[in-house]
Amino acid sequence: MQLDDLLVLYVNENKEDINRVNMVLEKTVNKVIYASNAEESKNQYKKYSPCLIIIDSDFKDDSFVEFLKEIRCEDIKTAFIILTKNNENKYILNLMELYLSKYIVKPFSDELLTTALQKAMEIIERRIYSNVKLSKGIFFNFETQSIIKEDKSYVLNKKESLLINLFINNPHRIIPYEEIEYHIWNNEVSAGAFKSLIRDLRKKTFKTFIVNISGIGYRLNI
Repeated sequence: MQLDDLLVLYVNENKEDINRVNMVLEKTVNKVIYASNAEESKNQYKKYSPCLIIIDSDFKDDSFVEFLKEIRCEDIKTAFIILTKNNENKYILNLMELYLSKYIVKPFSDELLTTALQKAMEIIERRIYSNVKLSKGIFFNFETQSIIKEDKSYVLNKKESLLINLFINNPHRIIPYEEIEYHIWNNEVSAGAFKSLIRDLRKKTFKTFIVNISGIGYRLNI
């Protein structure tokens, strides 16, 4: 993984220094998505599933803390960086419990921000290249894109790999049929091919790994 692989959600509540931070991000990472408050941040997170979230805030209330707490309840892979000019942030202990990659007090240099991005990337890499437990004795390995089941390894094909990553990155969400179709095939696909892919992935994991929500889509069951 490289810095230019990162998809970043940059949340800035007051627009201060946004141009300077934006310049560093735009020349360093793959893509930057923007938000200015906690509610907008939630929507952007759900829509894009960024691997890094940067919160630029004075923390006058706990809205961003609660936003990050909500994410951490189900997502340990996404990295967090805090930028603030609040030297006496009363929420700092709450933030530290959320496994921050870096807490930066303003003013700061471009070099410090770049170093923080590098550290976040390394943390993300360590997290995603570990085994994810799917069930007793069954794991998914991000690095090899394979299922480890009863000490045997089953390498996934491209479509199976895309599908399992989609579900693991959205562990508590019902994913509509149309979204799966677009994500895997990028166009229309026959009902037979769709069901066959789901069936094959269940065989390599377990029967109830993916649950069908009739008329809507599928969700992960781990």
